[in-house]
Amino acid sequence: MSTVAAGPILEMRGIDKSFFGVKVLKNVDFDLYPGEVHALLGENGAGKSTLIKILNGDYTKDAGTIVIEGAPVAIDSPRAAEDLGIRMIYQELHYAPELSVAENLLLGHLPARRGLLGGQVVDWRAANRIARELLQKLEIEIDPRLPMRKLSTVERQIVQIAKALSAQARILVMDEPTAALTPHEVQLLFEIIRSLRSRGVAIIYISHRLDEVFEIAQRATILRDGALVETRPVGRLTKPELVRMMVGRDIGEGWVRGAQATAATARGRAVLTVTSLAQRRTFQAISLTVHAGEIVGVFGLVGAGHVHLTRAIFGAEPVDAGTIEVEGRAIAVGSPRDGRRAGLGLVPADRKVEGLVLERSVRENVTLSNWRGLARGGFFRGDLERRHAQRWIDRLGIRMAGDMDVKIRYLSGGNQQKALLARWLEAGAKVLLLNEPTWGVDVGARFDIYELLEELAGEDLAILLVSSDIQEVLAVSHRILTIYRGRITGEFSQAEATQEILLRAAAGVNIHE
Repeated sequence: MSTVAAGPILEMRGIDKSFFGVKVLKNVDFDLYPGEVHALLGENGAGKSTLIKILNGDYTKDAGTIVIEGAPVAIDSPRAAEDLGIRMIYQELHYAPELSVAENLLLGHLPARRGLLGGQVVDWRAANRIARELLQKLEIEIDPRLPMRKLSTVERQIVQIAKALSAQARILVMDEPTAALTPHEVQLLFEIIRSLRSRGVAIIYISHRLDEVFEIAQRATILRDGALVETRPVGRLTKPELVRMMVGRDIGEGWVRGAQATAATARGRAVLTVTSLAQRRTFQAISLTVHAGEIVGVFGLVGAGHVHLTRAIFGAEPVDAGTIEVEGRAIAVGSPRDGRRAGLGLVPADRKVEGLVLERSVRENVTLSNWRGLARGGFFRGDLERRHAQRWIDRLGIRMAGDMDVKIRYLSGGNQQKALLARWLEAGAKVLLLNEPTWGVDVGARFDIYELLEELAGEDLAILLVSSDIQEVLAVSHRILTIYRGRITGEFSQAEATQEILLRAAAGVNIHE
């Protein structure tokens, strides 16, 4: 921590916050030094978002003090936070996709010149020069004239960082900044973070990816149930200790080193067989088999085509060639309804947009795909629906503030994901197609989902899991396929698979070279 200054740039002391009588922050302390990356960690609902929203002026604290460079401050709006040099970079980036990089960088501050008719017009030459200079400070070459929609995810992140620095930001809050990045892009972002540290910028780093915390952060503060658990130098933490502090229980070594998948290599019958499946511009000649009781992982970097693969198998996207069989019977899936009727269940990557009916209750979301089975004599049985929903809520440990009639939008990401899994179990799916199954899910819920998948495999369910999270694939898969530019590049048993081998195969490198 040699780059960390003697005195803190930010001190938050005794922060309390309640909503509707429920205390969500309880006497929380947090501090931050110039040139430091300080990880803020905890499960969903631990209080992280509330704390940073108080810092950003989105919420007003009920009690406590905020001190910037030794002086108490009142932060009652995002503008007040910005004036103090605080900027937020959220997981869901806010930008105007059709405007240029320069316009997004300088929005509200575009340079002007006198026009031919005497009025003020935008000085585009100056705007592009200023934007280019701001990006060059981060040692990045991005054409400032490009529309934002043409940039990669990491390039959009970089534009947001450059925009924050243009406003003389001294404190950056980065919320899940690597959620949609490839391993290469993560390292590029980390290089920029290290550059910011060397210039004295202080960074609050929020992530569920604990390996990143050990790589990039100097200290970590852990919150649980709205209370401070501990602040400790990262060098004096182990991953099991960190997980235990976050979830309040010892979940064992399995999640940390990769769960020991059961010996499902003694495979049962083939349940899902895909042969030479192709979809123009996304994947070609995909062949794979998933057996009863087997979890097959498909690992690819962002954009490799694996997300489209599961959607196509389910019938949510068209295919141009190939066959799909379930338990030896060829099926035609022209729509998700066909997929469901064939015994397939899809958990999509974007559960809020493609999976859940957010304005409906937990009960309705769990039973949505089995309403026909809940009817008796042509009449829908509400009492039967409640019993079925409660069974899955109990078995999967779905936690909610209230009963099963609460809207599902109010559940945490992990509990929403469990509800989606429950929907397909209720519908009697023979094959689960999982797309980035723990995206945006905290560490405790992630472990719960991994345990559930192992349990379901033990009950002879066939599971095809596609993910760009290499640790996830290694944690639960019995076999692993790698995909690069829409083609399968390798197949590995759990014993054979390592991070290095999978990354090389997923990058199109011949692992035998």
